[in-house]
Amino acid sequence: DFVSNVSHELKTPLSSIKAYIEMLVDGEATDEKMRNEFYEIISGETDRLHRLIENILNISRIESGVVKVVREPVSLTAIVKQVLDVGVPQARGKNIEMIEQLAPLYHQVEADRDMIYQAVLNLLSNAIKYTPEGGKVTLSVTMDERRGVTVCEVSDTGMGIPVDDLPHIFDKFYRVRANKRMAKGTGLGLTLVKHIIETVHDGKLSVTSEAGKGSTFSFELPLLT
Repeated sequence: DFVSNVSHELKTPLSSIKAYIEMLVDGEATDEKMRNEFYEIISGETDRLHRLIENILNISRIESGVVKVVREPVSLTAIVKQVLDVGVPQARGKNIEMIEQLAPLYHQVEADRDMIYQAVLNLLSNAIKYTPEGGKVTLSVTMDERRGVTVCEVSDTGMGIPVDDLPHIFDKFYRVRANKRMAKGTGLGLTLVKHIIETVHDGKLSVTSEAGKGSTFSFELPLLT
C-alpha cells in the first residue's frame, strides 16, 4: 500500500512538470506572460515534489529508528515565535488575522529544536492553507504545571474536518476529500507531526474539529523540571 501510494503521489507532480515542459519545448507558450505562468507552475510542482520526498525520508528515518535526535533544553515559546515570523507573511496574503497567546520564555522542554520547529510549522501552514480569506488563526503555548506539560495549540476558523475523516487524519497519504480543492498537499505532513511529537518526543498529539467551523490541533510535551 505504501509503495502504491508513494508512486501515485510522485506521478502527479511529475506528470504536470513533464506536460508543461513539453508545451514550452513545442513553442505553445506564445508570449512572455504565458511562459512565466508555465515556469511558475513547474516551480510549484517541483517544490511539491521536494516536500513529498523530504517527508517520506523523514518519516522512514523515524520509523526505522535511524533519525539523529539532538535533545536539548529549549523554550517552546521561542520556537513558536520563529514559526510565526515565517507564517505571518503567508497569512497576510490571505488577510488572515494571526493571534498569539504565548507563555513566558523561561519554561523549557527537552527536545530536538529543528524537529519541533518542523512540527509547529506544518500545523500552522495547514491552518493558514485551509482557512478562507478574512479568517483567524490562533497559536498558543500554555503551561499545565500540575500535569507537568507544556501545551501548544494551533486553532483556525477554516474548513474543519468531517467527523468520518477525523479518525484517519494522521494516516499516511490521507487527505480530507471535502477539502482537497482548498489547497494542495501530500497527505504526509500530519503523519510527520505525529511521529515527531509521539514517537520521538513521547508527547501527545490530538485534534478537535467541526466541519465548516474550524479545527484545533494541539500537542503536549513534558516540562523540563
